[in-house]
Amino acid sequence: MEQKNQQANRDREIVRIVETYSDMLMRIALNRMNSIAEAEDVVQTTFERLIRRQPRFETREHEKAWLIKTAIRICIDAARKASRTNVPLNEEIAAAYSEESFELLDTVRQLPEKDRDAVYLYYYEEYTIREIAKILGEREGTTRSRLSRARQKLKAIMEGEGYEQVL
Repeated sequence: MEQKNQQANRDREIVRIVETYSDMLMRIALNRMNSIAEAEDVVQTTFERLIRRQPRFETREHEKAWLIKTAIRICIDAARKASRTNVPLNEEIAAAYSEESFELLDTVRQLPEKDRDAVYLYYYEEYTIREIAKILGEREGTTRSRLSRARQKLKAIMEGEGYEQVL
């Protein structure tokens, strides 16, 4: 009986996590993937790993960080397998955003992946530099520098210069 209660509690916890984080994970996956179907696969695989590994989270922030980090790793693996980098967003993804949001997202997607992740987590998910560094497994100074360079690259792209000239 106790085992059934534990499983029922775990099932409720999984449902809560899926309901709480699905949209956020989808946005993160769309930031890296080239179609809604690929992004949905990333989100599904993230939740499959959660169910299979059953990690114990210290806090809700730890839970959220684990999910983000896992989704980013899955995106990286998928991109390696498909040998894709900086492919323009397709019409399917464009339809999911307003025109202004789509243009900005398309601009952010021109950045290298680590810069793109840092920008997305900072501006869209409102993480601090310290939290982003922890999620990405790098030092705070590296994350701070990455964000600063990414801002310069974005400005150059938006001004039509291309970020290569900023470096």
